[in-house]
Amino acid sequence: MDAETVRGVSPKTWNDSLKLLRATFKHLHPHLTDGMNPFHGLVTKATETVNREPFTVEELKAITEACAQDDFIRPIIVTGMCTAMRRGDCCLLQWDDVDLKAGFITVKTAKTGETVDIPVFPMLREELERARSATGAEGYCFPAAAEMYRTNPDGITWRVKQVLARALAGGAVEAVPRPVEEVRAAGLAHIARLGDTAKAAKMRAVFTAYMDGQTLDQVMAVTGCSRGAVSGYLNEIERATGCAIVRGNRRALKTDGLQAERENGKRRASVRDFHSFRVTWITLALAAGVPLELVQRVTGHRTVEVVMKHYFRPGREDFRAAIFKAMPKMFADGGEQSAHDEMRAILEG
Repeated sequence: MDAETVRGVSPKTWNDSLKLLRATFKHLHPHLTDGMNPFHGLVTKATETVNREPFTVEELKAITEACAQDDFIRPIIVTGMCTAMRRGDCCLLQWDDVDLKAGFITVKTAKTGETVDIPVFPMLREELERARSATGAEGYCFPAAAEMYRTNPDGITWRVKQVLARALAGGAVEAVPRPVEEVRAAGLAHIARLGDTAKAAKMRAVFTAYMDGQTLDQVMAVTGCSRGAVSGYLNEIERATGCAIVRGNRRALKTDGLQAERENGKRRASVRDFHSFRVTWITLALAAGVPLELVQRVTGHRTVEVVMKHYFRPGREDFRAAIFKAMPKMFADGGEQSAHDEMRAILEG
């Protein structure tokens, strides 16, 4: 654990490593008491919470336009926008949970096991009807996304972030073509920073084979990695180095504008990603006056505190508008009208 501290990992990563080691030692030596577990006396560190930022209505429009022609990821993004469901629940949504006639989705969430009721907005209905006509009304609503989520969930995250990078200002910066040997050196340097891990070893094998000119299919055969894993490794290196690596017309976009610096930790925190659709839905609903108990019925949150602390994140102008709308008019007008004039206006109205 001292080595993890020296490495500079975030408190959450440090805590996760501690919990894993503590549980592993207890499993391997079940006959020993907790006092003999070398990890038992260590205290977890206070974690740093970095909340997601909600999208504005204008940004939501830009995002839908950016993914309009992408038949793979558009349905997942639209589902996230319209339902506030988490990434996995959107990808694994099944027709048994969808009642288009009644206009509701009723599904048990994977994270909490809560059953939620979500009205189907027209925008989502259009996607569901398109999916039903293409694949029928059995099994998963979006089979391709479900398959990728089961085998390579990071592939879903990457595709969503590419859409966000195209849609939001400052994100659409393409990787730069550089000499082959410079790209190879930069890629290997990035992999070396990952340390002596299984992921680094696989990534190095994939990168080396691809830089030697092999096709994706050949790289898959040589390394034993899936297509999603090969693509994920190459795109991660491209994003990290800023060098154009993936051959063909499609280039990964920089996603730095979707992240924020942490006070502690080696990696930057994601503040604008798929989960931001959930934050956005809750923020818009509460700001528009939707009762909190109805919001909880849609999102599956068990406590008010979680919703208000982590998910209700209005911008300052939206916050001001919501407060002014809710407060008496004489407060919202800044006291410009006297109480007498306010009373007269009410009576005349």
